[in-house]
Amino acid sequence: MNKQRDLFRKTFVIIFIIFFVFTCINPSSGIKNNNLKILETDKNVSNEISLSGILIYNGSLLGYVNDTAGNPIEGALVRVNFHETYEEDYSDSIGFYHVTNIPICYCMKNTTCSKEGYKTEWVLLSIAENTTYDFVLTSGNNPPIKPEKPSGPIKIKQGLAYTFTAVTTDPEYDKISYLFDWGDATTSGWTQYIPSGTKASESHVFNQNSPGIRVKAKDVYGDESEWSDYLMFDHPRSSNFKLPFSRFLEKSLEMTL
Repeated sequence: MNKQRDLFRKTFVIIFIIFFVFTCINPSSGIKNNNLKILETDKNVSNEISLSGILIYNGSLLGYVNDTAGNPIEGALVRVNFHETYEEDYSDSIGFYHVTNIPICYCMKNTTCSKEGYKTEWVLLSIAENTTYDFVLTSGNNPPIKPEKPSGPIKIKQGLAYTFTAVTTDPEYDKISYLFDWGDATTSGWTQYIPSGTKASESHVFNQNSPGIRVKAKDVYGDESEWSDYLMFDHPRSSNFKLPFSRFLEKSLEMTL
């Protein structure tokens, strides 16, 4: 009988020890584990994460925007690009700007500073907490970037309307107008001004054969880009279409005969 009681007591003690150890290592049992703490905050404020006492903060970029004479520039747009998105801020009356919510990582951030009437400045920066950088803008203007080759059908027939699309951007984010050259001695005329980076579409009825089309752009200050590469049309071999160079050779041969 005494042996049974001793065995029961030993079993109870072992069960108690196992339960005590389990509750110490399992946070869900009600005893807090101080070695691991997760701090949740508003993502739009700081996105702080606390893990084992190590804090990772979102970085920021701040500084001043001045002209070459040292005068502050108000309303300059400072944009920090990262991970296919960006954060931005405008300079105030004393030229000060402060871009926040920038993730701290090993990648370099493409940062631009622009304002109408000034040449855009850009720099690659490694962002940490309260990184500082001052921009100096030079008076002037840059034309839009050379447009991409127009997109649209490459098999066309005379007398039918076809729609083509083009797009480009302006270094100062100025609005852009487009001019399509239809390759048949006609153009679309300049389109209305639309925001930088917005696609423009124009339609045209080809009344004579055209080798292809191209497009160029201009900003609100009248500065024009280069012509885009041609979108060449795929004409059937059996057609009577002849490239301008072929026509030139034919005329040259006729003159020599």
